[in-house]
Amino acid sequence: MQFFRYFKNESENPFEGKDQDKAMLWFYERCYASMGDDKDQIEEYRCYVKEFREDDGVPEGFKALLFNRYMKTAYSVAEEIPAFKAFYEKYYG
Repeated sequence: MQFFRYFKNESENPFEGKDQDKAMLWFYERCYASMGDDKDQIEEYRCYVKEFREDDGVPEGFKALLFNRYMKTAYSVAEEIPAFKAFYEKYYG
């Protein structure tokens, strides 16, 4: 997958114990490599996130996975969307 920034098909997470965010993103990229798109997550993503970085080469399914994981601890999904976008821009922008 060309869009991967952190997972390079390693068996061990090279960011573990060094950078928590990159270790997490490595894990999600590895999961996406083995699972692919989840239609329910894509529908959820489309419901909340409109016209965001559609042409950046990152599959919508992976963005949906990140969105789903990011929002697991959100009290208000609608209020956290700008924070999710900033997080995404920091690591994939």
